[in-house]
Amino acid sequence: MRIFISWIKLGLIILLVGTFFTSCIKHSELISLNGDDQEVKKGEGVDTSVVYNELHDFEAYKVQPFDQLMIKVNAFDGSTEEYLNREFSSANVFSREIAYDPASLYFNSYTVDEGGEITLPLIGNIKISAMTISDVKKHLDEAYKPHLKLVSTSVKLANMRITVFGEVNRPGVQYLYNEKNTLLDAISSAGDITDFGNRTKVKLIRMTEKGSKTVYLDLNKSGFINTEYFYVKPYDVIYIEPNKSKARDRSSRVAGIVISAISAGAVILSFFIPR
Repeated sequence: MRIFISWIKLGLIILLVGTFFTSCIKHSELISLNGDDQEVKKGEGVDTSVVYNELHDFEAYKVQPFDQLMIKVNAFDGSTEEYLNREFSSANVFSREIAYDPASLYFNSYTVDEGGEITLPLIGNIKISAMTISDVKKHLDEAYKPHLKLVSTSVKLANMRITVFGEVNRPGVQYLYNEKNTLLDAISSAGDITDFGNRTKVKLIRMTEKGSKTVYLDLNKSGFINTEYFYVKPYDVIYIEPNKSKARDRSSRVAGIVISAISAGAVILSFFIPR
């Protein structure tokens, strides 16, 4: 019986060691943008290596049906000084009057209808689909000129939201209040990729006029920076799938439970074995 218990202990040790090594994650799997690293030359503690990566040309987003726009109209209704001060501070108008939470943005914005039009006071329906945000501003300025004196509009895209889920620390819908956002911005806003995220196969789903388009990006290499998918667009969906270490980790947890149960059984059994 003692020999039997000794074999059990040896088996537990082998199983424990095997579980440890199979559940380990390589250091390279935890680092993004490391596939193209060049040899680093150091001098006096300063990293002198420089790597340049060509960025893909940024294309301004064009308004589509069901987009939400925050629109503020500023016109002359007093002294010129008051008008200019209000115009120069128009960038802060929204922050003083409306909270920037998704619900407030939705209920205080204008929704583009199926035909690509919005309905505004004084000018009624106006078509703005396929225009950039700056083009929409110019278009509205011209449309309001016959009705208002020294008119100037402020237009912001209110639905710059990206869905990031999978192996990230804070999965969910991420709102990015900027005109120019990258894939790395979206992932960072979701709390970065977890230790079990597969950085070599990041799925990005993008809505186009022809339907949804799915691509896979390798964040271990900098090549994705020079693609059109480096900059995210509204309604993009980013999925970080788990790597193989995630499955091994779950297996090791089960193995740990089994080992604990066997160890407890061996200890209990040892009390009944005559010495």
